[in-house]
Amino acid sequence: MKLHQIQALVAIAETGSVRAAARRLGLTQPALSKSLAALEEELSVPLVHRTARGANLTKFGQSIVTRGRGISQEIERLRDEIEQMRGAARGGVTVAISPSPALLLLPAVLQRFHREFPAIQVRVRESVYPDTVQLLREGLADFAVGAQPPSRKTSTSEFLTERLYENKLVVACRSDHPKAGVRSLRDLLDCEWLQHGSAEGPGSLYAPVFRENGLPVPTPWLVSDSFLSSLNLLESSDALSLLPARLVAHLARAGRLTALPLQEPMPDWDVSLILRAQVPLTPIALKLAQLFRRIPPSD
Repeated sequence: MKLHQIQALVAIAETGSVRAAARRLGLTQPALSKSLAALEEELSVPLVHRTARGANLTKFGQSIVTRGRGISQEIERLRDEIEQMRGAARGGVTVAISPSPALLLLPAVLQRFHREFPAIQVRVRESVYPDTVQLLREGLADFAVGAQPPSRKTSTSEFLTERLYENKLVVACRSDHPKAGVRSLRDLLDCEWLQHGSAEGPGSLYAPVFRENGLPVPTPWLVSDSFLSSLNLLESSDALSLLPARLVAHLARAGRLTALPLQEPMPDWDVSLILRAQVPLTPIALKLAQLFRRIPPSD
């Protein structure tokens, strides 16, 4: 298996056809098809299923792409690292970041970084736990900045975790919500709830909060993968959701959201810098990570 064959499969997955993938890679379609056929023969499995509408990857092809994207990224990082070690400020950095630090921390960090390294391209991938660590695991981000559950706050053999700031969660709603002054979860049983992210993400944590207080868990009215959509829906409806206290305080100053003064304790998902334990950062990625360590979040 050769790198150019992996890159060909990645291109097909992203473009949806062999012809478009060949154009992206600067190859002729017959040359790309020949390379894929050689790989299929080597592995003794079909990798691409051609249809009238384009091309789809088989489960074998998808498996190669899942790992292959990371391999391709690591090759690019290696090239960047060699250039940076030679003193050239070039290349790129990819950071996976959850919505709260993206709003409260990222702007100041990137402004400082861009002043120091104007030629470096930064790619930001917004994601929430557990998708954030999966991007790291697949090599699709140099490092991550995000909230993790209390059970993941310590470093593991796979990741190194460094706490950046406290990230207590609160129940949030629009500022003129009819229950904006409610002090007990018991009074929120009949409310509509919005869940942001996956079932493991911070937006779903209202469920164990209700259970811990001996209360039935309301079924979420909406599950949203878009943080922007979640905020807009909270502002324009009677829905409630669990959000970081710092973020809600930031939005409260503009009259957008407010935190309910509940007596029950809420979860604490600290925002951390997350690194792959066995993979060193490139010199430029390390510079960006250091800025995340030094610059405090806006209040």
